Amino acid sequence: MAYNDQIVDQVQSLNDIVEVVSAYIPLKRAGRNFKANCPFHNEKTPSFIVNPDKQIFHCFGCGVGGDVFSFLMKYEQMNFPEALKRLAERVHVTLPESKPSSPREKSQLERLYQIYLAASEFYHANLKHPELGKQARAYLAKRSFGTQEMDMFCIGFSLSEWRTLYEFLSKKGFGEQELLRSGLILRSAQGSPYDLFRNRIMFPISNAQGKVIAFGGRVMGDEMPKYLNSPETPVFRKRKEMYSLHLAKRAIATSEEVRRILIVEGYLDCIRLYSNGFQNVVATLGTSLTQEHVQTLKRYADEAVVVFDGDKAGEQASLRGLDIFLEEGMGVRVLCLPKGFDPDDFIRSKGREGMIELLKQSQDVFDFKLQVLLARYNKSDSLGLLKITSEFLDTFAKIKSPVLVDRYLKKLAVTLGVEEGSLRSELNKLKSRQDSLRSAHPEIKLAAEQTQKTEPQIEKILLSLMLHYPPYIRMFLELFPNYSFLGEKTREIFNAFSQMDREQDEAQLSTSKLLNRIKEDKVKAFASELLMSDWSVGEDREQAFQDLLMTLKKQEKAIRLKTLRNQISQAEESGNRELVLEYMKAYQEMLGQAE
Repeated sequence: MAYNDQIVDQVQSLNDIVEVVSAYIPLKRAGRNFKANCPFHNEKTPSFIVNPDKQIFHCFGCGVGGDVFSFLMKYEQMNFPEALKRLAERVHVTLPESKPSSPREKSQLERLYQIYLAASEFYHANLKHPELGKQARAYLAKRSFGTQEMDMFCIGFSLSEWRTLYEFLSKKGFGEQELLRSGLILRSAQGSPYDLFRNRIMFPISNAQGKVIAFGGRVMGDEMPKYLNSPETPVFRKRKEMYSLHLAKRAIATSEEVRRILIVEGYLDCIRLYSNGFQNVVATLGTSLTQEHVQTLKRYADEAVVVFDGDKAGEQASLRGLDIFLEEGMGVRVLCLPKGFDPDDFIRSKGREGMIELLKQSQDVFDFKLQVLLARYNKSDSLGLLKITSEFLDTFAKIKSPVLVDRYLKKLAVTLGVEEGSLRSELNKLKSRQDSLRSAHPEIKLAAEQTQKTEPQIEKILLSLMLHYPPYIRMFLELFPNYSFLGEKTREIFNAFSQMDREQDEAQLSTSKLLNRIKEDKVKAFASELLMSDWSVGEDREQAFQDLLMTLKKQEKAIRLKTLRNQISQAEESGNRELVLEYMKAYQEMLGQAE
């Protein structure tokens, strides 16, 4: 539902942006502002600034910026209503409820969340039950998982009966159709509903916000499949979600070290690492790493360490997954466990210290890939040399950083004993072929040719002054009542601010309220840049503003004169002498006007 400005303003005013942002990333005071490494792109020198006075943030590295809502929406990948709700809950503000005509009109998505939460509590209660969960607890205890791990990850147990979850959820008021929609309940050929999971250790899968969205179930014996995930639904996509991300992102946000994330394959591997102090760990959900996974991880970490079981490191799918990190511009290293070990086994055998030492031996992705390919192909053989070269050139073509490509090309040339120039020539040919392929598709070419329109510098400085000193906006409107800013973003921000000026008195004008009125992220980010900028206009701000107005007036006059010259030429070409005289008169009058 839409909320009025008063509600939005109330929630915003009670949520200090410094407090909210510092819950996700460590901030350090820098004069009147706070700074940090930007959570939205890779950087070594902090360029992410939070201004407590204006209640805004802006990154001078990647350009992202906005208010407290913008930060939460981008960091947590929420929409505005979700961010508003989260911030309202944080400060104990009750939002007005919509009034559906019947319970059926409640959001189907919200009902799915409720079903998964209830199922999670049901499975967990089964595991903790003295009799019902005895076998499952014994299985976990044998693998050294105790009450702490069970409670932290809400591990559960699905009973061997066919309808226990169905009957439990039905008594909770959930209808058969929505239970079938959740994927936790199936229907037999005879039409009878039954539970998907039976006699399995249950692992709730949560999204990045911590809401349960699916389940993974593991057998305790040799039955197949060993692992079973609930099916994809409107709230769950395996290609995007990762197990324990909601916990890992908190650990990364509060860490003062490099924003690094560990990636393992299994639920138990993830839980073992987490409970041994490696809380920046996530697990894939039985799928290979995808572009969506990496795009999600980039929001929370600068570098990933992919942990491979000793016997799986050389698999072709593993190498393809690593290329995605390079393509997306995210740092990646590889850790290969000794043969026969997975992370769970390794920590139980070698302990936390053993894992710390092993992590120090993680390899740069290039070195790892080279090691795998040299073991697979004979570089002294012509065919082997071509195979290795082809694999790497495909990878290099995806890397956006020329510096990284240059470094890797040099290392590859030395290792293979070939000329660097030859490799570079082959890479350029490959890129040319790819460019030719793209140019064959007009829609791709059009997208590539689209560039962001520049905002005239004088307009940027003028608007920044008006945003910092609201009385100037009325002075400007008196002198230029019909002025239309040339820059698209500048024009949109000015129009929103001038509308606020007409609706409110000067004392009520607020830059944070202004950002609420701007919908597009890129315009909001541009506004935050203007609010953060210091254009060094000197101590005499009033004189600087007057000088800018004079310059703008000259520019406006020059544009008008150019327009009249074009109109005169067009009238002469058409032979319309009357129109020529009219335009000439207007041109002479404008020339004679005082500056």
